[in-house]
Amino acid sequence: MTRSLFERLDDAAKLTGIPQLSEKFAKQQHRRHLRWWSVISLMLATLGFVICWMPPHSPLGFALLAVIQGIAGCLSLFGPVKPWGQMEGVDERDVAVRRSAYLFAFAVVAAILLLGILAVLGLIVFDAPPRLTLVSDLAGLWLYALLGIFILPTLYASWATRPIEDE
Repeated sequence: MTRSLFERLDDAAKLTGIPQLSEKFAKQQHRRHLRWWSVISLMLATLGFVICWMPPHSPLGFALLAVIQGIAGCLSLFGPVKPWGQMEGVDERDVAVRRSAYLFAFAVVAAILLLGILAVLGLIVFDAPPRLTLVSDLAGLWLYALLGIFILPTLYASWATRPIEDE
């Protein structure tokens, strides 16, 4: 019996032990409320965004946003909102918390993007800055919106629900 390429690749991946390790980690994972971590990361992201928009458009703001991107990724992994693909241990309450947290995040990010684009348009009309400045401002706005999608669901779910004590 010949094995397909995908079956052989699956066998090669199983030899590394990574799939077994990820399954073990998924079973042992305990999701926590990360209230203050999400607040601090949102404040630092806002600071990075402000630094990106302030003249002379220092790359320090982008560096701060990149560091916060790593922290925000960890927040979404270990926070109270369970990932979309996970079906084990997800009940109606988890689905409702996840839905309301992401709806809150998308609404806030949409408002931030709308205000940011209006600010860029106002900058174009009243100041006529160079093209590089506009690209820098829009890149900072995009990174800030991306961080909002990572940070805000964890922030909402951490503050909207009470932690369940371990039994």
